Amino acid sequence: MLFSSHEFLFGFLPVALIAFHLARKYLPNKAALGVLTLFSFFFYGWWNPPYLALLGGSIIGNFLLARWLSERQDSTVLYLGVTLNLAVLGYFKYRNFFLDNIGYLTGTDWELEALFVPLAISFFTFQQIAFLVDVKDGRAHVDNPTGYVAFVALFPQLIAGPIVLYREIEEQFAEIGIAGANLLSKFARGLFVFAIGLFKKIALADSIAPYADTAFAKANSLTFLEAWAGAGAYSLQLYFDFSGYSDMAVGLGLMLGLTLPFNFDVPFRSTSMIVFWKRWHITMTRFFMMYLYSSISLAVMRWSAARDLSGLPAFAATIAMPIFVTFLLSGLWHGAAWTFVAFGGVNAIGLTVNHAWREAKFPRPPAFIGWFLTMLTVVISFVYFRAASLADAHAVLTAMFSPHHLILPNWLSGLAAAFGVPWRTLELFASGAYTVRLAVWIILLSCVALIRRNPAAHPDDIKPTWTIALLTAGALLISIALLDRPQAFIYFQF
Repeated sequence: MLFSSHEFLFGFLPVALIAFHLARKYLPNKAALGVLTLFSFFFYGWWNPPYLALLGGSIIGNFLLARWLSERQDSTVLYLGVTLNLAVLGYFKYRNFFLDNIGYLTGTDWELEALFVPLAISFFTFQQIAFLVDVKDGRAHVDNPTGYVAFVALFPQLIAGPIVLYREIEEQFAEIGIAGANLLSKFARGLFVFAIGLFKKIALADSIAPYADTAFAKANSLTFLEAWAGAGAYSLQLYFDFSGYSDMAVGLGLMLGLTLPFNFDVPFRSTSMIVFWKRWHITMTRFFMMYLYSSISLAVMRWSAARDLSGLPAFAATIAMPIFVTFLLSGLWHGAAWTFVAFGGVNAIGLTVNHAWREAKFPRPPAFIGWFLTMLTVVISFVYFRAASLADAHAVLTAMFSPHHLILPNWLSGLAAAFGVPWRTLELFASGAYTVRLAVWIILLSCVALIRRNPAAHPDDIKPTWTIALLTAGALLISIALLDRPQAFIYFQF
């Protein structure tokens, strides 16, 4: 059940909100959390009921491990918990990937069944790994099993994030039964944020998606112009699709009286790769930085200091290596394919170059040059993210960086003949009208992505005005009118 589906908008959401707020007002705190949890399990089970057992087993197992960990404060228990979580994730998400590669290396031809990845397994696994680490470090407590179950199963963030830390929401759960004076205001802000997120997903991302799909479906025959148009269209689709879904999650949280972390902060305005990854998928970056990069970096820095390394060897060991390990694994987290590993690798290269430039104390390039190089790196990485295979990705990139293969569409044959440029029928530029629509969408979405501030970033700044009311109503009406169009949520697979 997607947030942008009829079932969710007109069935599940109204009933869940009414039931939760009635319980919050008239029942004890734990009963209200219990109602929220039941609706969250129903939301997850709608997709595939048998996997409720997996979610429930994961919650029970991790809570028991956390109890054990809080009593013993033994690192062995933490390692056991992390290992078990990764083993479950690996079995359901990566077994075919690893078996395929082992078979390739050994010359064995495996007959593998299609892999059916349980919904949201990456998100709820990582959240619980973070919880175990926080319990070991004394940053989280395990004295509220009802709150813990609600934390993991919470439907606004369950299937696509943001990746919430338990310590961010523990106190909010404790206050959930307190009727605050600002509850109505928070609900109204949440409705506005949700409406904007729904609009970004339905009206923007889904409108440019067909152009990106057309381009990547014919990756091996793209021309220079088609490759750039397809890569640009997909970059915008990915941003509005995922940021829209993240905004909807924040909006739903506010409607429940909860403040969830936002995930995107105008990332396409970044003038460096370091800044980009502080603004793109913020909660995932935070998770990898806090629970993977920091541990690797600290260990390597101690190793480097013990050997008195300096200069390039020290940079390679203490900065480049942790970046590459972190981003190659974060790429693999997105999907069990070498294209996702390459996505992580391209970003790792960009970040390493960015850090090397800073370490060398070279002059900071002009903002436009920094922005251009950042966006170039990002778009290249997104080609790997979208392509069906490494071969397809390389075909698209080859076309993007082959300007001597410039071919104009047939409806510009006269202009092409005048300048001696070849022309033919191009699927992505099939007609003048089709091309104008594509250009308008790319320009419009680029402007919105570069200029528009994300309301989910600062919901408290949203004031109750007629402008906000009209924007909310307009966004909802347009989105609902477009609900019947084909939809594809990109991050649904993760």
